[in-house]
Amino acid sequence: MVFTHADVAWLAEDEELGDLWCLTFVRGVDEVEALLRLGADQESIRPLTYDELIDDGLFPETVLAGRVGDWTVLIEESGWTCTEADKAQALSAGTVVVAVLRHDYASDDFVYAVDGVLVTYFNPKIPERRHGSDPDRLNDLMRKAGLDPDDAPGTGAEAPSPTSGALLLAAWLTGVVVTRELVKGPLMSGVVS
Repeated sequence: MVFTHADVAWLAEDEELGDLWCLTFVRGVDEVEALLRLGADQESIRPLTYDELIDDGLFPETVLAGRVGDWTVLIEESGWTCTEADKAQALSAGTVVVAVLRHDYASDDFVYAVDGVLVTYFNPKIPERRHGSDPDRLNDLMRKAGLDPDDAPGTGAEAPSPTSGALLLAAWLTGVVVTRELVKGPLMSGVVS
């Protein structure tokens, strides 16, 4: 399936999850295992909906996890644990992790990690400043998503916003677009200290 900015617009442009959230995609790992790798307390793992998370004020400590095909999607409301280097490395051991952090009043992040190695990570608002073991690996896809890795205006597509570009890049890497239905749950959840 070919994804476009329209497929991620509800999350990138609307204020559905607010101005601070993180979506992390972990390939081939189920929801419980992903939560445990993140550091969730085994005793805290239970089904939960997004509305319950918000209504009961369980965020940012509680992380939601849902399955889409071969990927588990971790949803952090008002959190960014999955983009921390040690957490991204732990989550990606033996697999692939893609994370998108929207943080309107600080720094957004995009993380691509493979088998415990941070391959490429950058702030989607400043895509020309990339880091990692292979910071240029995603350059062609970044250009197509409207995140110009060269800071050369007019050389690639234009994303409606950095968040939209990061979500589209994640969709292309994972084959997953997060839907409202997925976010609303019910999902697995765990408390991460």
